Amino acid sequence: MKKKRMVTALLTTAMVFGAVPTAFAADNITVTVDGQKVSFGDQQPVNINGRVMVPVRAVAEKMGWNVEWFTYYGNTVVDGQFQQEHDIVLKNIVKKSDTYWAGYQTNINIEHQTRSSRIDGKTPYQTKEAPVTVPIATINGRTLLGIRDIAECTYSDIKWDSASQTVQITTKPVEQFPKYSDVLEYANIREGDTKRLQTESEETNLKNNKNQQEQQKQEEAAVTDESSYADEVIRLVNKEREKAGLSSLEANKELTSAAEVRAKEISKVFGHTRPDGNSFNTAAKEAGFDGDYIGENIAGGRMTPADVVEGWMNSEGHRKNILRPEYNYIGVAYLHKSNSEYGRYWVQIFAR
Repeated sequence: MKKKRMVTALLTTAMVFGAVPTAFAADNITVTVDGQKVSFGDQQPVNINGRVMVPVRAVAEKMGWNVEWFTYYGNTVVDGQFQQEHDIVLKNIVKKSDTYWAGYQTNINIEHQTRSSRIDGKTPYQTKEAPVTVPIATINGRTLLGIRDIAECTYSDIKWDSASQTVQITTKPVEQFPKYSDVLEYANIREGDTKRLQTESEETNLKNNKNQQEQQKQEEAAVTDESSYADEVIRLVNKEREKAGLSSLEANKELTSAAEVRAKEISKVFGHTRPDGNSFNTAAKEAGFDGDYIGENIAGGRMTPADVVEGWMNSEGHRKNILRPEYNYIGVAYLHKSNSEYGRYWVQIFAR
């Protein structure tokens, strides 16, 4: 008796994990889904210890479920290494888009021989892992599940006709699945969120485009009027000097020429030292100015004459130059240079 029990144990192991016993070829089991016969190809259903086992994909897809396989590293560690695990995933998707899906899913873990189901609804629902009712078998490279496990995972009814060796599976409309209204509500919420986000994105893009267009119009208008920018800077400077009780500065063509040279130079190297290493005051001399050259104000990035003069007046050193009593002459230049560091460049040259 002891010897017989050992043989039986070994045979059971072979049926679940090893080579296929010849008895399987004689099982001749038929599976139908809603009255339609399931075609199994090279691996037919088998009867193991009174339980019908079938290749999962053939049955689940006939029932309208998607079948996916996932390989990942689980929590089991052997010799310091996390071990690979494999899940069979059955999905029945009620509604989906590029950003969400709502429906029913069951994960069947091969290594742990467990299953758990989840429902993606307004209140997500997840069952605890539970053992499969029949051990998962691998035969001829095919993974077989107990037909009753598949039926329970897919909310279907099952009937066994022993006389004809037929498993009859009857599916239910998805509307009769548990928590269907919850799933549908979740789908509608997610769809509404997607539409709202899409609308907000479109409105934001439209607003940004309008702002860019408006800014471009302002810049184009500013560029159109830039011929008067130098005169406007001089007017605003003299207005500040008048408030301080000082005499107005007179525009000087040599200083203006020098300022135009300096505007081009600071668009390349921003500072009071010229690109050739000389001091800024040599520009006035090169332009032919004979008087005493005293100071220079520069700025970058300011949009309008009012903006740049306000910036200079809020800076102690620049304000001192503008309000220096001994100045008599001024030259001003403005340069608009796209794709440069500051885009707009301003130069004042003062002398007496």
